[in-house]
Amino acid sequence: MDYLLNWNTDRLQVQLTYYPSLPDSTTLLYGDIAYGGQADIFSCIHNITAENCTILPDSASRSIKLLYQGRPELHISYEIAYDLENTNLNCPRELFRPNTDTTFLYVQGLNLYLREAGEMEYLQRVTWKNTPPFPTFCMYSKDGSTAPHTAPGNEFHYKFILGDRNLHIDTIKLNGITNYMVTAPLQLHQYNRNSLKKFFKDIYAGYQKFWNDTIDYGYTLVMYPFEKIHHNVTGLGLGHAFLCRYSHFADTILTKERATTVAHEIGHNWISGEQWFGEGFNDLQTWHILTASGLRTIDDYVAELNSYINSLHKSKIRNIPNSEIAGNFWKLGDYSWIIYWRGAVYGFRLLGQIEAATSRPGAFRELMLAIGKENASNMTREPFINAASLFLNRQLLEEEFDKYIINGESMDLTTTPLPSGCAIHYTPHGTPQIRITDREAFARHFSISEQRPSPPLSL
Repeated sequence: MDYLLNWNTDRLQVQLTYYPSLPDSTTLLYGDIAYGGQADIFSCIHNITAENCTILPDSASRSIKLLYQGRPELHISYEIAYDLENTNLNCPRELFRPNTDTTFLYVQGLNLYLREAGEMEYLQRVTWKNTPPFPTFCMYSKDGSTAPHTAPGNEFHYKFILGDRNLHIDTIKLNGITNYMVTAPLQLHQYNRNSLKKFFKDIYAGYQKFWNDTIDYGYTLVMYPFEKIHHNVTGLGLGHAFLCRYSHFADTILTKERATTVAHEIGHNWISGEQWFGEGFNDLQTWHILTASGLRTIDDYVAELNSYINSLHKSKIRNIPNSEIAGNFWKLGDYSWIIYWRGAVYGFRLLGQIEAATSRPGAFRELMLAIGKENASNMTREPFINAASLFLNRQLLEEEFDKYIINGESMDLTTTPLPSGCAIHYTPHGTPQIRITDREAFARHFSISEQRPSPPLSL
């Protein structure tokens, strides 16, 4: 799959030279229905033509069928152009669709390249004929450049190309490794770049200390404003990269909420896998690292936790089984958040149990190090139970995990010990909330030592 990209005023022209692996016919796909706002994504492709084959586009299935004889060299041309309408916009629509104009380019590989159905391991080459007249950053390239690049197809499809007249590409050296920070602030350019750079360094150092980790890869942080919608913050984790979208009305990019989102996404370098862990426990990790790094207070930590407890307690779908969440995710609302709330509250409850069993306040870090980076980055039920059972009775763990995570039953925070220095109280509406009772004792949970803590107790 050999692509030649050419910028033409307000759109991206694409020429694909393709050597089919199948005789007579091949079907190429566009977009990914698992992403939000993709049902009519085919409207982003214009003026499809082909040489040496007949093309049969099908917008409903987001596919192009190619009919040919033998295995000829095929030439396919099309354009990527999409102008967001001014009504009925939502977050997935602007986050996941290409967006092009005379002064900017925003497109993810899934919405730029065609791909063979069921196959992405083939080699792909991308070359630019004419680049846009504004700064451009290609996330598929190690240095973000527009130089010709060849790699397996799957290394292109989840990476963005960004271009903007306000684009700034800054390098940050950490541990001798080059990291990239890509921003397009509409106001306060230098202030926003400096505050983001400092935050990136501080939070990255916090993760490194927490995990006793030697980070030997580069990371790319992209902070890019939405064009039209007012959504405060959202984004996509992309391997060792995060693309964050935020409201274009912002003058200060790094608000507290956006900083927490950035920290959460960086945290996916260590915690990922099934959503109850990859999102819920990653939230616990985010709040923990922010607090331990001095970027947040223990009151901020408790406020974040109480927000989740409150949301989970009041949600009409709080008892939905885990198996039903993924299929309803793009209904948004509570369906998008229930697994975050459930995983984080279950994790906090577990920390109190571990501290009671070990008499050590560093329960969260001890549990994560017992799990290990390899398991934590692709977590499933069994390795989690195996690690947690080093601290607690395995039968009890399995029963409670299935009860609260798998089946979605309501969690009672009064039946197990809480981490030291806090207690449960109830609002006038009957919502459980965490309250700090001993600030010194509660603060001890957030110490990050360079040394690995004592081995867990085996029960």
